[in-house]
This record gives sequence, structure tokens and C-alpha cells, in this order.
Amino acid sequence: MAIISFWSAKKGECGKSSALAAIATFLGINHNYKILVIDTKYNDMFYQDCFWRETKPVKGSENNYTGVGEGVSGLSRAILSNKISPEIITNYTKIVFNENRLELLTDTNIMKEEYNTHQNIYKDIAKMANRFYDLVFIDIDNDLEEDAKESLLDISDIVIGCMHQNIRSINQFLIAKTQKQVLQTKLVIPLVGKYDMESKYNQKNISKFIREKRDMFVIPYNTMFMEACNEAKLADYFIKLRNTGKGKNKNDSNYMFMQYVSDATEKIIYYLKELQMRI
Repeated sequence: MAIISFWSAKKGECGKSSALAAIATFLGINHNYKILVIDTKYNDMFYQDCFWRETKPVKGSENNYTGVGEGVSGLSRAILSNKISPEIITNYTKIVFNENRLELLTDTNIMKEEYNTHQNIYKDIAKMANRFYDLVFIDIDNDLEEDAKESLLDISDIVIGCMHQNIRSINQFLIAKTQKQVLQTKLVIPLVGKYDMESKYNQKNISKFIREKRDMFVIPYNTMFMEACNEAKLADYFIKLRNTGKGKNKNDSNYMFMQYVSDATEKIIYYLKELQMRI
């Protein structure tokens, strides 16, 4: 149905992956969509740490090399040999919620050479996945080659432009949004991850500075959420707090966090429906 890419103009940690994980998990629990998350980072364990207790293999150990049928690498080989169809992509994913409610496609232990060779396959994977899943989320890593990043942005229906809560990052986002040709015809929604409520670069001021007419997303920094991401308890965190706020103190940090995630999720759904109406 739709491809939603999380992208940033600046290298470095801006809460991009944690924001994607929060929104995708919230959607998987509260909405009846088939969801796939595609992680394009090299041997990164962030999403695994969110949902599964696994130990990162020893770097450089040949005995830990990814198997032929696993993750992005296995799927890439199948695509190159024309042995793939959209409905069997799930054979290469890790399942968070059953019935395709939330799945993850990633590689966590491959050689750098293989990672480099399949960078341009991400576009084909996403396009194929879009024929089977309702929502395909892509975490676009800044270390991807420029052509690979451009190709993923080009096929995206919505681009979530992530930034740090500082003037340099905000400026870089604004420059990229106005000058990057591939973004000119895209719906680009700005997002600040790990948002600090006390900063002078608040939601209102940033929106004014970048002349954003649409809604801007913020995902506040939340200690319990980040601990859940590090301890394979992210699904438990959202399930436990699913009904938070009902009869509880609305100044509670977890209630506020859930509200911001819920708002961002509902707005994404609204924009998707808006885009579909134009087709």
C-alpha cells in the first residue's frame, strides 16, 4: 500500500531508528496492518535489541557468517536468481507480531563486501514488499551510497525527515529539503527524535523556522522507552502502557510519550489516506 522512509540529512544519532521502532510497534499493536520494517544499516543490532535477546557475534569471525537463506542477503540472492515472489518475503524476515502484523528484514552479521554489493537491491526489495505488506518502513542509513539512498527516497510515498534538536541539524534538513531534487515531489514530514521539552528549539519554533505548514512530529526522550529498546522489551512496553492515561495523571512521562507516538501514527495514516484519494 505505501512505503514510508525515515531519513536524515545529517549523520549521527537523531532518534531516527527509535522513532521508527516506536511508530511501527504502536501500529502493529493498535491497527490491523501488515507491516514490514527494512533496516539498511550495516551489521547494526538496534532492532534486534528492541525485540529479541541476542548476543552480537564477534566481529570478523568467519564462523558467524550469515546463512544463505537469512535476512536481506538471502532475499537479495533470491531476487537476483528470480526465485522470489512478494508473498514469500516473510520467509526471510524476523517476526515480531504474528500474521504479518510486524516483521523485520535486516542483516546483523555479514561481510562488508556483501553489504556493499546488495545496497542497490534495497529498492527492489521495498517495491516487491509493497505488493504484499500494507506498510513498508525503511530505515535509510546515512552510510549507504548516495545512489542507494536516492533510489529509496524516490520510491517512497512519505519521507519522515529526522533531525537533531539543534540549529545545525535543522539548517541541514531545510537545505536538503529545498535543494534535493528527489524530495521536491515527495510528502516530507519533519520529525525530531529524543525530543527535549525544555529546549528553545521546541516544536513550534522549529516549525516556524523551517516554514513547515503541515504537522511536525516529535518523539520525546523517555527513559523507560529507551531501556525497553535496549532490553528486548519494546513490545511489552507498548502492550503494558496501551491504555495508559485512562484515569491516570496526564503529566506522567509515559502517558505523554504514548500520546506523541499515537499522534504521529494517526497523522501518518491520515496522510496515507489523503495520498490514496489523489490516485
